[in-house]
Amino acid sequence: MSGKRLTREARRARILAAAGEVFASAGYDAAGMREVAAAAGISTPVLYDHFPAKAELYAALLESEVDGLLAGWGELPASDDPEVLLRGRVSAIFAWIESHERGWRMIFAETPADPAVASVHRQGQARATANLAGLFHGVPLDLTARIPRPLADEVLAEACKSALNAIATWWWRHREVPRDEVVALTADLLWRGLAALTEGAR
Repeated sequence: MSGKRLTREARRARILAAAGEVFASAGYDAAGMREVAAAAGISTPVLYDHFPAKAELYAALLESEVDGLLAGWGELPASDDPEVLLRGRVSAIFAWIESHERGWRMIFAETPADPAVASVHRQGQARATANLAGLFHGVPLDLTARIPRPLADEVLAEACKSALNAIATWWWRHREVPRDEVVALTADLLWRGLAALTEGAR
């Protein structure tokens, strides 16, 4: 070891990485701060200096996972074709899910009971919905529902998110199916319904 002292930011990153492993192995309720500190190679007082409570640590980890998911979406190229945008987004989401099972479970598959964590969880869900809703901004849609368009976009985004999550849950039970095939199936399912709405609006 070099003995070089870590910056506060670097130590925080190490703690979050260690916490992710501990929470994934033991679950939120069974995981202890002492185990997280040991996994991070620090003392428990140092851990509490960064995160005074387990709920704060889990919330920070959850928020970092949401940041990672949305960062991948933000790197996609722009397009005027809504189908291209949708298929690109679906592909990026499943690529992230494949390499971040823990993050996917934290954001979409687990509902935390701790009020402090639940608040961050709701915020993460809202950020994911808002990002998906951006797919529909500026796209003419033939809607019979007479509600403000921003609300309609939000509803469509929630429906897409639910479908993506349901298919991801199925995929974890059928990992023999290649990701590209799951992406194609999901994009077909989502786009064909949206395509009818866009065609009717032309």
